Amino acid sequence: MSHPEEVQQKIDAYLMQLRRSLGELPPDEVSEILKEIRGHILERAEASGELTEERLVAILKALGSPEQIAPLYQADALVARARSSLSPRVVMRGIHRWSTLSAWGFVLFVLGVVGYATGAALALTGLLKIFAPSQVGAWVGPHAFFEIGVINDPTAHDVLGWWLVPLGLVGGPALILATTRVLRWTLRFARIRRPTTA
Repeated sequence: MSHPEEVQQKIDAYLMQLRRSLGELPPDEVSEILKEIRGHILERAEASGELTEERLVAILKALGSPEQIAPLYQADALVARARSSLSPRVVMRGIHRWSTLSAWGFVLFVLGVVGYATGAALALTGLLKIFAPSQVGAWVGPHAFFEIGVINDPTAHDVLGWWLVPLGLVGGPALILATTRVLRWTLRFARIRRPTTA
């Protein structure tokens, strides 16, 4: 189906602006998205008969501006990558992007930060216990209720002793792995609505 030149120019300008807005995505993903959007525009045009300039404006308005829809496609791509990755960095990038679009995503982002920070702190504490055994421990005392790490309280005593080393060096990475697996599992339920499905 051929369209008036002004209409074709408007479509091309819209897609060019969308291409710029999708900047961080790989070129092949950008090409797929542009192909999908062009197909959607033409499909809606065919459903209404002739594609006039006024009809195109209505279609583009219903889709949303490139600046509005690009973040949806970027989030969708990041979440898809995070679902299949074991990298905490990749998983947290996907969760973070989802958190900007969903309250549930924000809750998971906070849980992810807590899980990864706790796992890293445990691993680091286990390692530090080897090099500074008298300063690092799991402390209990009048001013400390089971604090793990370095403490400046002469009345506190270390209740775990050397057990902190295996607990930290095994438990820390295990918590990081468990956090990754839980976040990946929850990402299966992430639904980011593309504008072409509206």
